[in-house]
Amino acid sequence: MWRWWLKIRYTAKAVLFPLICIQFFRTLILPTPIDVFICFALVLVYIGILLDVI
Repeated sequence: MWRWWLKIRYTAKAVLFPLICIQFFRTLILPTPIDVFICFALVLVYIGILLDVI
């Protein structure tokens, strides 16, 4: 049962880091409240995956 969950976590971790980088640079160039919220949410999810909370 946990095998598919680990695949999803590792895939999400691999996909989230480039998305966070792109969103961060987009927020630096044109900071809107939505961009800041999306960047914050992506970072929280990434930290949750790193700390095995999610």
